Amino acid sequence: MVEDVGNYKKMLSDLIKKQMVMLGPNIALDKARKVPGLKVDDAGEVLDMDGDPRQVLKGVANEYMALSGQIAQMTLNTLLEKYPGVQNI
Repeated sequence: MVEDVGNYKKMLSDLIKKQMVMLGPNIALDKARKVPGLKVDDAGEVLDMDGDPRQVLKGVANEYMALSGQIAQMTLNTLLEKYPGVQNI
């Protein structure tokens, strides 16, 4: 099983909040909430995750990359450096 789900929650919260600034809160939250197993509050904080955190992270990343491609990838890469306990997808 995955090392530290807490790291994934923190990283996903950071990613969602950064996307809220770039895309606007409505779009960023709507995209994150499309991912199965992820519960996010209106501030962009991850409340709960079901299933494999790597799959949830991949799902969120894919939603954002479909919208803003390279920008979302750069944001994700920056956060992966900040959270070494989170495996790249």
